[in-house]
Amino acid sequence: MADGETRPKAPRAPGARPGRGRQLLVVTLVAAAVVIFIFPAFVAFRYTAPSQRMEFVRAPWRGWSFALAAIGVPGNADLKTSGMALRKAQWIFKGTAVDPREVQLLFVPARTRHTFTHTVDGRTLSSSVTPTYRFIWQVEGAVDTLSDRSDTIVAMLDYRTGRMLYDIRDDLLPSELTPEPSATPEPGATSTP
Repeated sequence: MADGETRPKAPRAPGARPGRGRQLLVVTLVAAAVVIFIFPAFVAFRYTAPSQRMEFVRAPWRGWSFALAAIGVPGNADLKTSGMALRKAQWIFKGTAVDPREVQLLFVPARTRHTFTHTVDGRTLSSSVTPTYRFIWQVEGAVDTLSDRSDTIVAMLDYRTGRMLYDIRDDLLPSELTPEPSATPEPGATSTP
């Protein structure tokens, strides 16, 4: 090309705008950053108890704390799954008036007291537990000898050790744990005149 001559421009596709590739790159990078920032919050939302889920929606950066705690779970943890925790609760309460039905994972500060409230037969109770790790299994169920048999918190199990941190039987009177005598006679029993 000689001096003063301009180079012919390459033909553009119909509807193409200059800098479109750069805009697409910026949008892709922003979308990836948002996904990377929020993804742990979605994971925490999925795996924690319903009572805690909104915390991860309101403060998505807490999802990273959850993710780091999940990665750092001790390999020798006794109750790694909800199934293991439910079986342990059912074993603990076997032959009692307490019927564990569901377990939910709680994410709490490490080695600090976790206080929770729950209702038992119309009474509101407040209890505290201190876990050894950031996860606790909250066991919900019913007490068959109470008039209100709706589900409530019946136990808290330590994720790492499997130890029971809270037992609803400690908050009940002995009379609330024994079944009322039935009015129907036992089969084979004789009545006295």
